[in-house]
Amino acid sequence: MSSSSRIARRLLPLVVAPVAALSLFGSGTASAASVATWDKVAQCESSGNWHINTGNGYYGGLQFSQDTWESYGGKKYAARADLASKEEQIRIAEKVLKGQGPGAWPSCGARAGLGNDHADPYPDKPTPTDPGMTELTAGDLNADGKKDVVAVKVETGELFLYPNTGKSGLDMLGDRVLIGTGGWNGMKDLTVGDFNGDGKDDLVAAKKETGELFLYPGTGKKGLDALGDRVLIGTGGWNGMKHLAAADFNGDGKADLIAAKTETGELFLYPNTGKKGLDTLGSRTLVGTGGWNGMNKVVAARDFNGDGGPDLIATKTATGQLFVYAGTGKSGTEMFDSPREIGTGGWNGISDYAAADFNGDGITDLVAVDSDARETGKLYLYKGNSQKGGLDSRVEIGTGGW
Repeated sequence: MSSSSRIARRLLPLVVAPVAALSLFGSGTASAASVATWDKVAQCESSGNWHINTGNGYYGGLQFSQDTWESYGGKKYAARADLASKEEQIRIAEKVLKGQGPGAWPSCGARAGLGNDHADPYPDKPTPTDPGMTELTAGDLNADGKKDVVAVKVETGELFLYPNTGKSGLDMLGDRVLIGTGGWNGMKDLTVGDFNGDGKDDLVAAKKETGELFLYPGTGKKGLDALGDRVLIGTGGWNGMKHLAAADFNGDGKADLIAAKTETGELFLYPNTGKKGLDTLGSRTLVGTGGWNGMNKVVAARDFNGDGGPDLIATKTATGQLFVYAGTGKSGTEMFDSPREIGTGGWNGISDYAAADFNGDGITDLVAVDSDARETGKLYLYKGNSQKGGLDSRVEIGTGGW
């Protein structure tokens, strides 16, 4: 970052700045700028590294001082600018631009044409005619050996299966198939696994109103016959839990359930006993001591890091970071390793996602709905890459309406 920019923001760290100091640079009339222009400013200030922290007292792509970040409300997103997503940094920069003018970045702002661009970087999203889908999950519910996407239509409560064709890009998912006629918007935390041990994936979901937990057995059939009559496997209290995720977490060959307690943020394992009905799940075991209510999504990854065991993937609400918690093969609170970051921010702009091996390479992938105003509900595939320990660049697999 240029020394002139640093001096400017030492003089102007607060919302209410001295008028004389403001006049040194001229507040101008600019109060907004496009993302493209902010990218130019960031390229000049930090070589375009939105998460840079070199220890010089300035943070993030636009090189905020800590005083400026806090004064303009940045802490609602993250403790420091470098911990916030690109969009969050730009939203705070817009406030600085409105309050101080382009002179807050005297060298890089002028070079990028910051005072001449008046576009709104993040215009309000138009109200959709179709509210889209929710409760994304994934599994093989049509018994063809490939992992499909399952989702609830918000408006009608219908449950749809989007079959995996084995192809790529926009041809990856075939025409959706109705597998539930209504009422699914009264359910939450849908997750898929073989809970009854018959070799076919089943669906588990909690009823919002009563907190009951139900198993919908997979039949191996098609359409509205894909799921059998539901079976009660939990008598209540499940509306006090969140982030249900299914996988064989304890290595006994049966699909178990993991869930977070909303009130305390503790994470629990409910082991599959191999029995039926209300005996399907055994006594719960603590596997995470707290903080899981600070995640806005948690999914089970059957094998993300290529070691053959199940892991967890989660998004931190406050920062939009994406983390993997690798399974250790141990029990209790040692079941998962410390989190490792695999997405540096912006995942709180993802409204929903599901994990499965969609491309058949043995490594868990993600499908995700981008709810950003510029994306209008597109669906993307993020391929898992065990060699680099993260995700490949995303590929569009759904053009909108998600």
